[in-house]
This record gives sequence, C-alpha cells and structure tokens, in this order.
Amino acid sequence: MKDEAYEICAPYVVGEVIDGEAIIMDLRSGLYYSSDGVGAIIWKAIEEGAGYRQILDWAVATFAGDDAVGGDTAAFLQDLLTHGLIRSITDKQSRPAIVAPKGAYGRPTLSVHDDMHDMILLDPIHDVDAAGWPTRKGKTA
Repeated sequence: MKDEAYEICAPYVVGEVIDGEAIIMDLRSGLYYSSDGVGAIIWKAIEEGAGYRQILDWAVATFAGDDAVGGDTAAFLQDLLTHGLIRSITDKQSRPAIVAPKGAYGRPTLSVHDDMHDMILLDPIHDVDAAGWPTRKGKTA
C-alpha cells in the first residue's frame, strides 16, 4: 500500500463533497456512502490524484498530536478499497498538494447507507419487455 496511487472506480462510482461531507454512490450495488471531516478531505484528495503516501504524510503532518492518525488513515483507505469505491493504480506521476483547512482531528469513517438501494438500481427504461412501459421484463400485462 505504501506507493499506491488511487482512482475513483468511475463510471460506476460517483461522489461529491458538499459542505464538508463526501456523498458517494455506487451505481452497481445501489448503496451510497458518506464521510465527513477528515474522510471528506481524503476523498477529495483521491479525486485530485493523491496517492497513499501523500495522503498519509498530509494526515500525520496536519494532525501530529494524535497517535492514531496513521492507522486511522490506512484503515479508511482500506475501507474505500474493500467497498470497491476506489482502486489502486500504478501511475507514478506527480500529484498536487493536498490543500485543506486544519481543524480538530476526527477519525475518518465511511458510513454505508442502503435506504435508497431499490431507487438507485431502478432502471425503468431498460427494465421493460418489448411491449414497453409499464410492462416489466418477465411480467405479463
């Protein structure tokens, strides 16, 4: 993990940071995720091309007083990988600096939400038979 760079698993994963909270949707599974504070900053850094070492160095330098920063940051990145929201790439190009306001440290966490699962997976245009809407595939009128 030390020299990994990351990218968002587009086009199936989309995300946006709004008012300090990352909202991330996985269009394959129908789940959406959220993370605020440090987690949102890390998500934005990944969107901008930051890699593991750069994110870890930024977190440790920014929140030097907290001994858990390194482990928390690595665990958060592993959560993003495990959920299939980001993937490792071998790209070694230079990366932009992470610019974020310094605030109090809060452990980055990824919250998983499934309350909109059915709506996110709904595809009424492609989920119909030859008769068209409102007859779904496999159903009779």
